Amino acid sequence: MDVWWKRAGPWVGIGTSPAALMAGGGLAEGLEGATLAATLLTGVAALCALATAQGIVGQRRGGTLVSVLEAPLGTMGARRVAGAVMALMMLGWFGVNVDAAGTAAARLAGVPPTAGVVAFAVLALAVTVRGVGQLSAAALVAGLATTALALWSAALLIRHGDVAFASPHTATDPISPLHGVGLMVGYGAAFALRTPDFTADLARARHVVMCAVWGLAVPLAAFASLGAAAYASTGTWHVAQMWGRLGSDRLGYAIIAVGFFGSVMTNLFSGALATASATRARPAVAMGAFFAGGLALAVAGLADHMLDYLVLMAVAAPGLIALCVIGRRAPVRRWSGPGLAAWGLSIAAGLVAARVVPALALPAALVVSAAVYGGARRRRPG
Repeated sequence: MDVWWKRAGPWVGIGTSPAALMAGGGLAEGLEGATLAATLLTGVAALCALATAQGIVGQRRGGTLVSVLEAPLGTMGARRVAGAVMALMMLGWFGVNVDAAGTAAARLAGVPPTAGVVAFAVLALAVTVRGVGQLSAAALVAGLATTALALWSAALLIRHGDVAFASPHTATDPISPLHGVGLMVGYGAAFALRTPDFTADLARARHVVMCAVWGLAVPLAAFASLGAAAYASTGTWHVAQMWGRLGSDRLGYAIIAVGFFGSVMTNLFSGALATASATRARPAVAMGAFFAGGLALAVAGLADHMLDYLVLMAVAAPGLIALCVIGRRAPVRRWSGPGLAAWGLSIAAGLVAARVVPALALPAALVVSAAVYGGARRRRPG
């Protein structure tokens, strides 16, 4: 595909998601001023680099995520182990996003929350089953609409008072800049891992770069910065509460309802692919099973645990990206013990670091993954 922007929708869906506002607000809870700004931009750049590297691997291989994983993990490791883990990752994100967006839509429409959640999920399903082209177009439209709402929100914030990255609300629960970078990477780590699902048919590597810069990095930096400034003004990183304290809770609900649409569709699309790979189910059956499980999680209220979920994403996905980049030319086997061991050890190292020294969770996962797999390949190529 020579027109890169036709595949930019999924990237835009992540860059303009209300979760980006929440991530920026969450960052402002631990940092402030120039340190907050530098950490936010560094985190966005690191995430963009991971997403670009993985997307280029998929573009050059001409395959989706499961196909890309076959070299470092083996065909069975990619389909059974990684497929199951990716399905669970996407199931969690689908539940978080549909819960938040459906509840917001319900409040706008004046209907019970469960009705809004179900209606939102069914609408996302109706678009997603039409294929990646329709998904990308719808996500791009939703992203543009969310950007317009965000600009309206920025004007509201300016009218409300000074716009700054420092206030009595900021840095009330201090974290290190390195920890902050890890949180920003964790925000989009699952998407960065699955970029091959959306780059496999792009004609050139530079098209992946264009998607990453204009679809992800630029809007994400802007939305996270808006979220940080809104937190500094209001003292909350929950979008609806932010805008409620600024005097326009309905605008906050609109941002949530519209803004999550793109990311929900990408969650559903990649989750169904991973489910089909892990279970060998037919695509329609995998889509239906994934949708039913994710909808159940959404109705159960998974959105309340978003920040905890970011920590898990920050240690599970980046180590796998390192394997894909390092092992992209490895001969494909049925099972790859070194790759599976490296990924498992990287997750364990990241989770231990997250409990002991949170700032080191992401670096630990990346370093262990690269060191273990790279060392194994040097001893026995492939």
